[in-house]
Amino acid sequence: MTNTRNETNITVSSEDRAKFNRNKSKDSIELFEKTIMDLLYGETWKEKAEGYSFQKKEVGSDGQVHHDALLQYPSGQVRRAELFFNRSAVHLPPSHFTRAGQNILKITNDYMQTAVNAFAIFVYGNVNDIYRLPPDYVLRSARTIAMLQIPLEKLVATWYVVKQDRPTSTISYRDLELYRPLFKHLSGREMAKLNLSDERIVYYIGTHLDLNRHQVGVIANRYIELNPNWTKPKYLNLMNNLLCGIALPLMRGIQETTYLQLSSQVFSHIRACDPLQKRFYLGKMTRSQVYGKSYSWGARDVSHLGLLLMELDGTDFSAIKPKAMSGFTPHVLQEMPVSTLKHITKAQTRYLSHKCQILLAKKLKMYEEDQLFTFSSASFIAIPLYINLILIL
Repeated sequence: MTNTRNETNITVSSEDRAKFNRNKSKDSIELFEKTIMDLLYGETWKEKAEGYSFQKKEVGSDGQVHHDALLQYPSGQVRRAELFFNRSAVHLPPSHFTRAGQNILKITNDYMQTAVNAFAIFVYGNVNDIYRLPPDYVLRSARTIAMLQIPLEKLVATWYVVKQDRPTSTISYRDLELYRPLFKHLSGREMAKLNLSDERIVYYIGTHLDLNRHQVGVIANRYIELNPNWTKPKYLNLMNNLLCGIALPLMRGIQETTYLQLSSQVFSHIRACDPLQKRFYLGKMTRSQVYGKSYSWGARDVSHLGLLLMELDGTDFSAIKPKAMSGFTPHVLQEMPVSTLKHITKAQTRYLSHKCQILLAKKLKMYEEDQLFTFSSASFIAIPLYINLILIL
């Protein structure tokens, strides 16, 4: 170091200058972590560390392992050391330390903290962060992920995490069963690409509770193309809710004896059908060659009709035999309109199950309260109008 003309000149060696240039191009967080490790463990800590690397590894679509220095593991345990009953607490990773598009989930033995870290990725991250999640972890956590109030594009991205680079037709029934809570967010076109030749997958789609009519319509059209024998009772019993996606002219060509061979759960799953379709199927099932009119039904017939009972009018509903009311299930009674339920007789209520009786009482009570509120509101408006008319006259 020399002083000339009141100026200070620092002589820097070529090695230090090269080291400075290397560090300048690195990520600041990575450089900070390496500096801390050098201060704590000395310059030889790299030789003792087994497989330690600051660069996070990511498997690309080509199957090759890529290194990205900007990827980070979101963790709520950073800079926290408190214990409660000799157990570490669970914390949500700070949002200002969670950079969207640069997160990767690290699976640890602390399952609760791992779940909170994954929650932070779903909330603070973007779709690219979702793509980096482990497929097995997404399948195991599908029910919890479905409860999150997050954008739809992030929920749809979980399907491509599970699917990876495989064709949709190769997805197994086991994966679909684990993915059931999130399956409703897929498009009908993507569902139609599944292996519909597998009867378990067809039954899985047909018994799913949350599919709409457009989704089942696309799948049903694809299934009809693949299976020319779909009108046989064996395949109709597999389709269930997919019947709502078939055009009514095609269903009119099915013989009435075929409806007698349908299993008891078919019409309990037709949630995607509109009222016109339900009335069509109810008309088919109430013909004399099938079940006949409501006064001739038994408990077995009532249970087979399922959600078709929603389209009964008050007179037909009150004509059902009291003993046949034992065929009602709570989920069917929940869907029935109050305008039909108010025609129920005391003799019929005795044969309902205890859960159905409680549900019926709640629905009728809510109906009466709504009627009283509507009547009181109308009276409150009508009385001032009546007074004004008197004053005018």
